[in-house]
Amino acid sequence: MKANYHTHHYLCGHAEGNTEDYVKEALEKGFQELGMSDHAPNVRVHDYGVRMNPSDLPVYLEDVENAQKKYKGQIKILKGLEIEYFYDHEEYYDFIKENVDYLIHGQHYISMTKTMNDLKSGFDLRTTNQIDQYATYLEDAIKSGHFDIMAHPDLYLNSYKEFDKYAEDVARRICTLAKKHNIILEYNANGYRRGGKNTENGFEPNYPRKEFWEIVKEYGCRTILGSDAHQPELLYNHTVKQAEEDYLKMGLNDVGFLDLKK
Repeated sequence: MKANYHTHHYLCGHAEGNTEDYVKEALEKGFQELGMSDHAPNVRVHDYGVRMNPSDLPVYLEDVENAQKKYKGQIKILKGLEIEYFYDHEEYYDFIKENVDYLIHGQHYISMTKTMNDLKSGFDLRTTNQIDQYATYLEDAIKSGHFDIMAHPDLYLNSYKEFDKYAEDVARRICTLAKKHNIILEYNANGYRRGGKNTENGFEPNYPRKEFWEIVKEYGCRTILGSDAHQPELLYNHTVKQAEEDYLKMGLNDVGFLDLKK
């Protein structure tokens, strides 16, 4: 692993370390590129301790820019944010994109009414209607053109345990649009820390889910490994290395580095 674009920052309230802390770790591990992508602020989502406050955005951007200057020539540092897709947010996305190099999509919430009034955690989807709506959100996010990487696209399987025909349909809907729009799907190493089960084939996390990624491979979608690090020492530790081993064994269409020429 020579690059990671899913990296958090203490300003979100549930991570540790600033940009320089992660840069030092990345250099120690021999990385060539590091993308910072903390949880973007949103005045309409009141989940304090999960994302940075709007007033912290300039602080975050300056912190990344200072590291870019200090470590120029040693490692390529990109300025990004992780953000959900919500409806009626076009001006917000335009504003955010003006300030960063790239955006990671992470659908941590859905709404059955497509509003901000009944948000439900993407980690806790349990019914066929809920995962169907999750697929709709990801389809519309991809079609919006705002995002460069789709983080943990199989997050819906965290609580929807059985990979039945409904779960498969969600996977195929996501992959169909990802392939059509040439967007990158992220194999999320942080999922290995969020529970799973021990099988005769070893530990299998709730996500990334092998069945989902076999469909990704079938469609030939572009993919990337992301550590989703919330502490500098988790950037490339034993858990990420295990995820990397599983990821490489699958023979996915790995892009390796983020190409922002577009």
